[in-house]
Amino acid sequence: MVFISTTMSSNSVAAASKKPLIVGVPADRCPMYYVDHRTNEIVGIGADLLRKAGDAAGYEVQFRAMQEGNIKAALDNDKYDLVMPLGSAISSEGGLQSVITDALVETPMTLVTVSNPELPAFNKLRVGMLKSQAGIAETLKQTVPGMDITLYEDVSECVSVLKAGKVDALLNNAYVWSYLLQKPFYSNLRVHPTEVISMGVYAGAPDTSNSRKIIEKLNKEIATISDSEKQAIILDYTTRRLYKYNLLDYLYAYRVILGLFFIVVVVGAIMYFRLRKAYKIAEEASRAKTLFLANMSHEIRTPINSIMGMGELVQRETNDKKIKQYAFNINSSANALLFLVNDILDFSRMEEGKLKIKKESYHLSSMIHDVNMMITERAESKGLFYNPIVNPNIPDGLIGDESRLKQVLINLLTNGVKYTMAGFVELNIDFTKVENDCIDLKIHVKDSGIGMKPEELDKLFSTLEKIEEGNRRSLEGIGLGLSIVKQILDGMDSKLEIKSSYGVGSEFSFVVRQKVANWEKIGAYDKIDEEVATGQGNYSPSFIAPNVKILAVDDNELNLKVVTGLLERTRMTVDTALSGKTALDLLSKTKYDILLIDHRMPKMDGVELLKHIKYDADGINYYSVCIVLTANVVSGVRDMFIKAGFDDYLEKPVNGKRLEDMLKKYIPAEKIITPGNVEANAIEQNIGNGSEETEGSDDNNEEPPVVRSDTKKVLNSLEKEGYIDIEAGVDYAGTEELFVDTLRFFRDSVDKKSDEIEELYFKEEIEDYTTKVHALKSSARIIGARDLSEKARLLEEAGNRGDLDYIKDNNGELLEDYRKYKEVLKQL
Repeated sequence: MVFISTTMSSNSVAAASKKPLIVGVPADRCPMYYVDHRTNEIVGIGADLLRKAGDAAGYEVQFRAMQEGNIKAALDNDKYDLVMPLGSAISSEGGLQSVITDALVETPMTLVTVSNPELPAFNKLRVGMLKSQAGIAETLKQTVPGMDITLYEDVSECVSVLKAGKVDALLNNAYVWSYLLQKPFYSNLRVHPTEVISMGVYAGAPDTSNSRKIIEKLNKEIATISDSEKQAIILDYTTRRLYKYNLLDYLYAYRVILGLFFIVVVVGAIMYFRLRKAYKIAEEASRAKTLFLANMSHEIRTPINSIMGMGELVQRETNDKKIKQYAFNINSSANALLFLVNDILDFSRMEEGKLKIKKESYHLSSMIHDVNMMITERAESKGLFYNPIVNPNIPDGLIGDESRLKQVLINLLTNGVKYTMAGFVELNIDFTKVENDCIDLKIHVKDSGIGMKPEELDKLFSTLEKIEEGNRRSLEGIGLGLSIVKQILDGMDSKLEIKSSYGVGSEFSFVVRQKVANWEKIGAYDKIDEEVATGQGNYSPSFIAPNVKILAVDDNELNLKVVTGLLERTRMTVDTALSGKTALDLLSKTKYDILLIDHRMPKMDGVELLKHIKYDADGINYYSVCIVLTANVVSGVRDMFIKAGFDDYLEKPVNGKRLEDMLKKYIPAEKIITPGNVEANAIEQNIGNGSEETEGSDDNNEEPPVVRSDTKKVLNSLEKEGYIDIEAGVDYAGTEELFVDTLRFFRDSVDKKSDEIEELYFKEEIEDYTTKVHALKSSARIIGARDLSEKARLLEEAGNRGDLDYIKDNNGELLEDYRKYKEVLKQL
């Protein structure tokens, strides 16, 4: 430990005594080199890469904006230790030979034209470049003999000569073009698909012994910058919108819209003054009507709620059957009145455009149960036969607006009961499967009531105004309810169909599309409703896919154990790999449907592994779905991974439902088996047991493994002492049994993992140390060890920013807490 302290003190002194390194750069080549106006420092792709190498070589890199017209002139300025960018070793204007660093990055040089015209051959091409690019121009003339290169003062002059036809194209590196072409004035310029050459970006200086020493030091550190680090810096700058619009840019970009807007404003003003008086009268009348309805409805609801509450109390407190019946009748009447008031409120909402259709999960069985409870008593009180018919194969778990759908059914059935003097009222519910996750729910309401004449059907959806006009008494009152039904169904993209024969009866039907949350059949829906209400039922996988192969890649064994545990009951084959290299070995031998790839792994991270997979277009896993697993959830990270080539992104730690939902999106439909059907159960039995089962057995109804009571006591004790979080752990693992297995695995790996962290700490291999504490952070979070996970997170951040002092002060405490878990979890 003394050795570490001494070393770290030495490093601190060295950091304080870093030698300044003055570097001259053109500060007008965003995103390669530009002034960040927030810090007033020169930054960019080239600047960041040289600063990274310089810092590691013991220099304090200070960038200066070149005042000289070009790089050749800047080489003669002895105020600079280095200048950049150079495309190769060149001579200065004063004739001094230069010496250059190794390439910091390779940049594609691309041509920009007006609308991508046909271009002549390179050796006959007239090209415009900036004067500050004279060094690169000299290199290009050597590389492409015959190319006619003319240098101009700035970009505006370059664009002017291009549009005037004095040059065929403009040449610059692709990263600079990605910035310049954001300017609206250059919207008609196009990057030509031809890449002229890929040039290295170098820093250089006049060839002296001192320059050679500087460059020799820098080259050692440049060699240590990995391709992934370079790509991360490039991606960071090229995905930002660095160009900031000024007023002229906005005016130019939106000139057409502004012109149209001016015309619309003028025409609108004229129309406004013409219609103002009529609109004001209509608006006041509508507002008065809406306000009246809303106020009346709210005022009535207050006493209704009191009546219903007191009626329920009477029913609870008395044993007198006659009084109970009276109280029940009072509540029934109050419910009917409340339903009417709700209709009036909805009418007022519709007038204001505030009626919204929600999309939420619900149980169809529960909704039908509520409707039946409300209609049955009404029908029986009139001596009518109420007959609900429900297709038992309809999926019970749907996604839609349950309350509005219930409102439509109750309105239709209430009207049926109201206008039927004798006979029946029938509710028929059926369905048609239309998509993998949708059904058309078919509702049909039929009665043997008085029916309607053809001319009366036209007035059926009239609202209060029509009801007040003295319609036939037999139709009195139905206008409001059916008007609401129509508007609700309009909001659901459905339509009410009506058939009616005067003196025979009426039929109302509609079809509404609903997404399916769960394909479990409704069956005997009254029993299913009771089970849902009491919270019964065990977990079963949302799908079974025995012919699907998954490869999970993660350097953390615990993470792999959780993933395999979560997917165990889906019957998929799940292979695991602890490194990118191991994964590549498996990928060369086996075809996988889906790859779950951790982002942050040592030596070869997830992005590098993806590049290896996609490099070989003939590889057996080239077209496999690749999903990145990452704990990085900052804004924009998903887009970064998608641009890198991943098919999707999943935040860590994962839970069973999110993982199953994600995989289900990408597994071909023909490989998915729904657990609820008989065929699925048979396949589950054959695959799960490897032999024939006795008749009537059903894997889906197996009780999950039960954690012993003494183990539960231990878990509760550990949670009380703050070592674990049971709820979080079970959520991540899937079941209590898997959670206990995960805890045991965590315990058994403490020695090995803590020793690895300690060894890397003493060796001062901070990058690998940071990766290991990152893995510990995830593992600890999975078992609900929040304090340990937080300490690992802080050390990971310290490693990322190179804060050795923080690591020195806190590493010992982390390892001490981590190693406690071996003893703490011994009881399991």
